[in-house]
Amino acid sequence: MSYYPYPMNQPQRPEPTGLSVASLVLGLVSMVGLFIIILVPLAGVITGHLAYRREPAGRSLSLPGLITSWVGVGLALLCYAFFIWMFWAMSTTFFDFIEYYDDYEGYYQYEDYGAEYSFLT
Repeated sequence: MSYYPYPMNQPQRPEPTGLSVASLVLGLVSMVGLFIIILVPLAGVITGHLAYRREPAGRSLSLPGLITSWVGVGLALLCYAFFIWMFWAMSTTFFDFIEYYDDYEGYYQYEDYGAEYSFLT
């Protein structure tokens, strides 16, 4: 007679959650400020989607990683758009500034310009 009427369940190994943890870490790192390097949030998005599909036990880690990584991608795109706009605005303003003062170039060609300050030279 057996003391165990049913076979004992063997302890099961936990499923690997490496991609889920990687997604969460990359998402948090992208939120800290490394979203400017767009490769960090993109890697978080890729590992998050892979983990969400392959590791059902790690969905509690991969979903926040996905969310923070997508927010990092959005912040990176906003920063890139702002920098592009800023450089464009500076270049157009600079050329407008030059054109504005080129129109008044003849103003400085008067003979008596600076005559009252001739003792300084």
